[in-house]
Amino acid sequence: MHRRRRHQQDVDEGAEPDSSVERSGEVDGGRLQKLKGKDTYDDKTLITKIDATSSSKQSFHVTKYVILRFVGFVYFIAFLGAYYQNIGLMGSKGLVPAKNHMEQLQQNFNSPIEGFLSHPTLYWFIGTTLEDWHMETTAVIGITLSILVMIGLNSWLVMLMLWLLDFSIFTVAGNNSFYAYGWESQLLETGFLAIWLCDIPSFSKGYIFRDAPASSEPSLTVLWLFRWLCARISIGAGLIKLRGGKCWQEKTCLYYHFETQPIPSPMSFLFHFLPKQMLRRAVDLDFFVQLYSIWLVLLPGFNWYMTNLRRLGGFIQVSNICVKSLYNHMKCVVLYSNFDFNSGWIHD
Repeated sequence: MHRRRRHQQDVDEGAEPDSSVERSGEVDGGRLQKLKGKDTYDDKTLITKIDATSSSKQSFHVTKYVILRFVGFVYFIAFLGAYYQNIGLMGSKGLVPAKNHMEQLQQNFNSPIEGFLSHPTLYWFIGTTLEDWHMETTAVIGITLSILVMIGLNSWLVMLMLWLLDFSIFTVAGNNSFYAYGWESQLLETGFLAIWLCDIPSFSKGYIFRDAPASSEPSLTVLWLFRWLCARISIGAGLIKLRGGKCWQEKTCLYYHFETQPIPSPMSFLFHFLPKQMLRRAVDLDFFVQLYSIWLVLLPGFNWYMTNLRRLGGFIQVSNICVKSLYNHMKCVVLYSNFDFNSGWIHD
């Protein structure tokens, strides 16, 4: 410290810096900086440069935060719908009683554990016949836990419970059409990946179980599984249109698509009245997005160009979904895994 004060005094007086001081600074970790041809050693400048370097590194902390919040939101909508609709659809006096399907399952297995491993549902362990209040309780617990996730709870155990509760409803629904739509199975797959996106407790010295810091980076393996899920969904949707839809092959589907879609976007009304030639070109655009540009989301972020191409791929997919309709929310959640942000955006 004495040498450094002496050196700073020499610099202020215009004297040549002592070489021994420079060598000492190099030994102390390279904290001496040569800026604009002058020998100045400013710790504040050094810290600023280090912070700038650190902030330029890819961080997926915010990505994890955003995905978990949105998965919680989707769970909330799913369980809210189950609370208001499932008694009328699958209750004891509903259109297709889930009670009958559960009784058939119970006759096919010797124990609840065996049945659970084959057809996962918590209703194996209730000890009685499936009643309406069991399904209502499931929905209420799911609503409560999903709200906790939406407001910031980061817990693998809560995400596991949400997944099991949703799986329980999905299983007792059986093969009826109420839970046969593709987005129900996608929610299960996305929810399972979200469990591993949380901070999983691990053994640590001095602790039996210790949670990882809330600000920790998510597993890159899980993020890549999210991206792969997104690619599978998009490519699958495109191939189904090419192989199984005559109107898509003839490029006439969009003539009536926007007036028949379940949840239209604010732009659907305008799109419906576009010239037919433009709607035919929109089909080509849809195929390009679903079958070709989707591969961008699988690019590794080796450098600035590759990273931005991956971001572009995610942006194209999200834009295509949001412009066309509002019911593909699950795919949007998965697509957020393509974006990396500065972790300083979120303060825990």
